Amino acid sequence: MFVCRACLRKSAGAVAAEARLPIHPLRAIPAHTPRGAFLSTAAVHVRRPDRRPERRRNDMPPSEIPSEEQTSEDLVAKRRQKQLEFAVGKHLQYLKDPLKIAEHVQATLAKDRYDEALLLVRTASRDTKVTVSWNHLIDYLMKQQRLNAAIKLYNEMKKRAQGPDARTYTIIFRGCAASEHPKLAVHEALRIYNSMLSHAILQPNAIHMNCVLEVCGRAGDLESMFTVLKSVNKNIRTPDHQTFTIVLNSLRYGRTTDPNLSEEDIKRDNDVALARARLVWEDVWARYKDGQLTLDERLVCAMGRNLLLSEDRKDKEHVLQLVHDTMGVPRFDLSESASRPIEPPSETELESSPDVPISPKSANLGPPFASLVVPKPSNNALSLVLLCLETTKRSSVVSKYWDHFTTVYGVQPDKDNYIRYLKVLSRARASTAAANVITTIPAGLLAPLIFRMGLSTCTHDNLNRHGYDNATRIYNTMITKSRYPDPLAMRLFLQTARACVRHHYEQHRGDEEAGARSLGKQIYTALELMWTPFRTLMSSFSYPDADKRPTRSPAEKWQLTEGQIQEALAVAARMIAAIDKLYTEKIVSDEELKVVVTRRNILSRLLERYGDKGRVEKTSLRIAEKAAKKMGLDDINDFARIRE
Repeated sequence: MFVCRACLRKSAGAVAAEARLPIHPLRAIPAHTPRGAFLSTAAVHVRRPDRRPERRRNDMPPSEIPSEEQTSEDLVAKRRQKQLEFAVGKHLQYLKDPLKIAEHVQATLAKDRYDEALLLVRTASRDTKVTVSWNHLIDYLMKQQRLNAAIKLYNEMKKRAQGPDARTYTIIFRGCAASEHPKLAVHEALRIYNSMLSHAILQPNAIHMNCVLEVCGRAGDLESMFTVLKSVNKNIRTPDHQTFTIVLNSLRYGRTTDPNLSEEDIKRDNDVALARARLVWEDVWARYKDGQLTLDERLVCAMGRNLLLSEDRKDKEHVLQLVHDTMGVPRFDLSESASRPIEPPSETELESSPDVPISPKSANLGPPFASLVVPKPSNNALSLVLLCLETTKRSSVVSKYWDHFTTVYGVQPDKDNYIRYLKVLSRARASTAAANVITTIPAGLLAPLIFRMGLSTCTHDNLNRHGYDNATRIYNTMITKSRYPDPLAMRLFLQTARACVRHHYEQHRGDEEAGARSLGKQIYTALELMWTPFRTLMSSFSYPDADKRPTRSPAEKWQLTEGQIQEALAVAARMIAAIDKLYTEKIVSDEELKVVVTRRNILSRLLERYGDKGRVEKTSLRIAEKAAKKMGLDDINDFARIRE
């Protein structure tokens, strides 16, 4: 047909050009036309992927269409992942030593960049043993109370051929002990511990066993704890003083704490715990005599606090004997002959009474027992002795024990020691000793409770002619070492000034008027000492400290300060009552009377002002609560913000 080559070349090029044109499905040419028949022989062109996928969203169901926030979050996550990979790659170019990698991981975790540290450890685990770095990651998760995540990371560590070491299991068990979910922690700890006993190449040691015991003890699972104790052996899991300390503390804390239990049930639980503790202590003392165990203060105090669970007075008194036998503390509650060191017993006596604690100083047991160091008492032992003296009501010897601990052993008492000591002194009504102690307490340990206990002791010791003087010493200590006085302590001080009456009338026998004037002078002096601190206290409510949390509404401000203001107003009322006594009985001079009457007027106006303010604030608070309920608001502060 086409003889000429040029014509043939032109027609072939036209067909190819027509074949390259895309055919839109909506613009398909009918097949009956000549041109459609001509183009029907062309090859179908495969369309490349659309560069604008949003055109296809109309064909997708609404639930599958990604939102703009999800798309942006995905882009940010991908960008963040690329940045982490780049940073990790740069770090690993220069970090080749596992020790340097572990140090870098620890520094990264200190900055709370966990994702970066995890990616670095995973990348480094491909060709390097970085067990220490994995330990840092697990420890970080445990401190963040992410127990499940830490266990998953431990399993991933094993899958990546990074064998756990002894430190890894120690971190896991200690993290389980500190977990806020004790039941789950017991399950995971026992599962890992049992797998170590049966399958692992690395057998658990005494540290691992102690940690698992602590996990069970914190959860109150005593049965599991005694099951773990069955894994004790003489090689790597030999029980030490920490093991028995954990067991004794668990017995004390593992008692039933249901408030609905009767007294008989509580007594039965205490007796069971004490009986178990005695059996444990027999084992402790037997090992101690054989030189297999060393005693420390925590172990002795753990047993002593179990003895205090008993309601029998003799069992509680055994605490003093226990401290005497193990630490050498003298028995000041006994006679001088009874508190001397015990004579060395014979071998037959020693074998016949294996469960009676004998002082290592007095018992001639020979080497290696003679080379053991006697535990030195400190704050824990002092607290135990004070608690024993408080429960047994042996307040006559408490000062001897206190002086012995603080002077001979050099114990620096803490806040708990001071409070327990003041409790015993308050029972004994020893105001002079209480004042001597409070004046020597460091300012950092002082608290309103300490001043209240000391002044309460002086109030009960009103028959002592020095009771008011001791109260004045305590009150001056509070004024000089505290920023603001405690209102309840001020009330107790004024009550002491009015209660210490007897020695004034005994000093002026036969002259009641002179005794009354002496008492009036004492009350006037107390009011004079209270006036300036009281005004400082009241000004603190009008001008609060800058470091206090700002309130969002007047109602919230009143709720925070209402109790303190009411206590201060109670002090003002007591001061007015004392002034009325001075005015009605005329037991002070006229000049002093003018001063107190003027101050009484100020206090009366103060009571009227804050009393009316309190009633108004309470009324407005009730109105705000009703309005908030009508508007469906849960918080009154939301109602206050709406009004603003």
